[in-house]
Amino acid sequence: MADNSKVRGWLRQRERADGMTWLWCYQRLRESDGEMVENTVRLGLAANIGDDETSAWLKVGELGLIEKYINRPPSGSPTFGELCATYVKDGLPFRKKDGRRKTKGTIETYEYHINNHILARWKDVTVEEIKPLAIRNWLVDLHDGEDYVWETCSKIAGIMSLVFSFVDHNEIYSVRNPLDKVTIPASEEDHEEVKVLLPEQVIALVERIPNPVKIAVLLVASTGIRISECLAFRWSHVEWNESKIRIDQTFRRGEIQKRTKTLASKAPVPMCRALASYLAEWRQQTQYNKNEDYILASQKLNGKQPLWGQTMNADFVKPAALALGLVAKGERFGWHRFRHSLSTWANEITKDITISQTLLRHSKPEMTAVYTHGNFNKALEAQRKYMEQLLATKPASEATQ
Repeated sequence: MADNSKVRGWLRQRERADGMTWLWCYQRLRESDGEMVENTVRLGLAANIGDDETSAWLKVGELGLIEKYINRPPSGSPTFGELCATYVKDGLPFRKKDGRRKTKGTIETYEYHINNHILARWKDVTVEEIKPLAIRNWLVDLHDGEDYVWETCSKIAGIMSLVFSFVDHNEIYSVRNPLDKVTIPASEEDHEEVKVLLPEQVIALVERIPNPVKIAVLLVASTGIRISECLAFRWSHVEWNESKIRIDQTFRRGEIQKRTKTLASKAPVPMCRALASYLAEWRQQTQYNKNEDYILASQKLNGKQPLWGQTMNADFVKPAALALGLVAKGERFGWHRFRHSLSTWANEITKDITISQTLLRHSKPEMTAVYTHGNFNKALEAQRKYMEQLLATKPASEATQ
């Protein structure tokens, strides 16, 4: 075993949170005190690799670990792949700003960009070799060659920056962050105009779809809640006497998340008498009417899970919108359009953006402004009145010239 470890390291199996895991171990000189210390590299789950050592050694060869960690002369500088492995293990599951756990969907998004973009380019590059200009050129190639919008390129760069910040902040490696000197161009793409829906258009839409999809549309359209929050509603969340609905969880990717998107999102949403009547009527009709039941329970899954928002939209909501001419064929139509529509309508009626901010549960009015859109026809009417007033102040001879 001793000779083997010097030549190609050794293997271990250890139980981890996600299951029995293969580890490849090797010795390396610790520069701080000159001692030989054991290092480990995670190969993957035994369920995926296999229980026998032969399969594990094949994985070691596939990853080129012996060449990378034993045969390669020590450079004194870690590769970005080494930094990234540390970040994925100990930093990725947690949010930087408050240390809380990230949602499963966020982790999957980060892992996708790390594996498909960042490591594909920088895995074997030593940290000292990674220069700001090289990163900028790489991002330009992603934008021009891969046709990624600048927002996506910025997100990829942000994740890469988190890796550098994590290892430096936790004193794992003392490294500079080259992303600090990289300027990412602002978006130059035209954003698709959000076409808001008027109340009468929402009603026409509701009349074309059956329950419980109708209830989902009414909830989202009248409260401004996100569809992930709507799906997670149980009857116990409805506070009938207080005229409000409590929000403390979301439903995403087939799982209930016992948290909200932001702290401000935990604020309850108002429930007027008309909305309460619709909910009370639906509770009498559905077989899933106990406090612990989902308001939008899936009958196919015997009420154990709520319905899926994407399925409801694809099968009922968007087809109805197409039939009414509210959306063109090939145009996107999603649940978020109701959120934009409510914010815009409330601001037009009340002239107070804080009302929209309360409905959408934003912490800052600047974010609400993104969801509040202008009205072209009203702008045209205002221009007409202004011109009438302007021309009325001129002599008749000048007004007609």
